[in-house]
Amino acid sequence: MGRVAYGDESVRRAGVPAPVYLLGVYIADEDQSDLADALSVYVRQDGKLHWRDHTSRTKRAVCKTISEYSANYLVVAASPIPEGRGEERARQQALHCLSVMLEGDFGVDSLVLERRQRTQDEKDKRTISLAQRNKVLTPGFRLTHRFGHEDKRLWVPDQVIGALGDHRAGSDAGDNWSMIADRVRVEEIDPRR
Repeated sequence: MGRVAYGDESVRRAGVPAPVYLLGVYIADEDQSDLADALSVYVRQDGKLHWRDHTSRTKRAVCKTISEYSANYLVVAASPIPEGRGEERARQQALHCLSVMLEGDFGVDSLVLERRQRTQDEKDKRTISLAQRNKVLTPGFRLTHRFGHEDKRLWVPDQVIGALGDHRAGSDAGDNWSMIADRVRVEEIDPRR
């Protein structure tokens, strides 16, 4: 089996110069214990780990834990989000960019994203299929969707993009982003193009 990336998304509108769609992934190292297991200690009652639900102290502890693991992270930041249906357009452009970089730069051949509505997940699949038909991605690249409660590895990118979003919005009081910034590759794109 090849390398697998686990992805999640976030939209930031408040506190940022322009609205930004963040699509990020966690690429686990096969030879190390899983970071998702280590982060499980921060799970609250609903059985999932959400950055937005953390206290400042927990955010700091989560980022410290992430900094102790040698994993790779990639975030595509699509900004500014176009008016109207721009959020979905930003996602699809971010997904295209992310997938090409995952396969080409990180040797990833499987991407697992958190499930959304079925019609939205189908748009994701069409984006990947189009990239494969245009020979930008190989036919072996796979995209699947899972619910966050089905795979705790989906929690990890939520933490990373949450820390990045706080940093961009100027609300990173604990300077959490600085603990993990050197481990995260951030690619900026303009989804209006």
